[in-house]
Amino acid sequence: MAKHKWEAEVTAALGTVWRRREFWKQLVVISDPVLLQEVFALEREGAIEKPDSLISWDETKDKNVLTSKTADPMWKLVRKGTAPAFQPNNMRQYHHHIVDIIERLIQGIKQKGSAPVIDVADIAQRESFDTIGKIGFGRDFAASRDIDNTVNNTFRLLTNDFEESMRRAVFPLRRYSRSQDKLAADANHRRVRAVIEALVKDCQNRPPSNEDAGSIAGHLLRLRDARGKPLTTERLIEEFEIFFIAGSETTGHTIAWTLYFLATHPKAMARLEAELDAAGLLKTAANPQPRTVTYADISKLHFLDCAVKEAMRLQPVAAQPLRRVTTRDIRLSSGHLIPAGVFVELAQYSVMRSKAWGWEEGDAFKPERWEEPDVEYFEHSRGSGGRANNTTEDDLEINGSKARDGKVKRYNPFGQGVRNCLGQQLARMNVPTAVAMFVSEFEFTVAPEDAQKSIDELEVLKGTLQPKSGIHMICKQR
Repeated sequence: MAKHKWEAEVTAALGTVWRRREFWKQLVVISDPVLLQEVFALEREGAIEKPDSLISWDETKDKNVLTSKTADPMWKLVRKGTAPAFQPNNMRQYHHHIVDIIERLIQGIKQKGSAPVIDVADIAQRESFDTIGKIGFGRDFAASRDIDNTVNNTFRLLTNDFEESMRRAVFPLRRYSRSQDKLAADANHRRVRAVIEALVKDCQNRPPSNEDAGSIAGHLLRLRDARGKPLTTERLIEEFEIFFIAGSETTGHTIAWTLYFLATHPKAMARLEAELDAAGLLKTAANPQPRTVTYADISKLHFLDCAVKEAMRLQPVAAQPLRRVTTRDIRLSSGHLIPAGVFVELAQYSVMRSKAWGWEEGDAFKPERWEEPDVEYFEHSRGSGGRANNTTEDDLEINGSKARDGKVKRYNPFGQGVRNCLGQQLARMNVPTAVAMFVSEFEFTVAPEDAQKSIDELEVLKGTLQPKSGIHMICKQR
């Protein structure tokens, strides 16, 4: 059983705060939304810190925005310095690139016939990979240009590299192994480093443009530390790679899971089709050439937003519990005392499903639940020691006014607090655009090879919650 499912079962049996031992480490597992919000607030105070990373390839190398500790000045510099790249006002200028990439994929699918069987998980990964490449770094990596190319491309190199990183996170001693597959992974990593290093040099030497100035690369290249020095080349390589992987891997899986849930819930799909049709975005006999999805459409397609949110609630790609370590003794409003040096696992998966937190039929795909106001919040009567209200504009997923009204987040697919998902605005632009455009052109039916599989059989937790062997669907042209 995958870790997120196991922790949900144990939580149901033992309660929302329990402890376990992992080798020599003492861990406290928390899956109470009130306490989770307190912990995220304590992280801002420095009482909770990110533990040493287990996924570093070389501990002598520079860290990156994912692996650095919150107290590290370089983490703060990169986090704050790249945040403007993901602001909606900046993101909208790149929307046309997403449309172009999806149109290429649509044409690639159509070339396979009127109703081919396609691995939509692979298609979605290619879309998000090329999107982050173009939007983030101004490079077309062409993963969407040839959907049959499964070997000789940067897309596969980076995907394999990320999977190896996750293996090392689970089995830290693997880095010392001399097995053939591990040696092959090392060779793959060297090729990835060469690709990313070449990308850094290309971005450094490229003539300036407005698009490059607003990109992730543009913001990273302009950063200066307290001494006025730019990021080292090694640090830039680390940052480029993690932004590339984190910006593509998660979004691609979200697109795939959303299409899967819509394909397996005809009524929800019919509502989305009706919404797209009313907006002139659905290909029909009466409208054989629907208009292209625009950035302005995203906020107007309300049921599409409901469907995406519901898919992210059920299959949050960040289902892996977040791990932190206490830097001093802390006491939660529940009365629990957690000593310094104890690891804390923040298990948010069960919070987004459990009836205890107000989710009726929490395991069911019901997009219509999001038509009610404040669905993402849970009302409670407990105090939070004042910490939940201690929020700033950086806490994008903590609403201070809601906290004061006795409401806390029970829906956190992008995390909370100072280390929430930096690229969430890009995902919120990319995912609905992709789903709308694919549904506009195709009728999706899960292929027989996957139709009989349960969600447990389809998924695997490898750093992110992703399709184990793809999701194969019949893509019938409209």
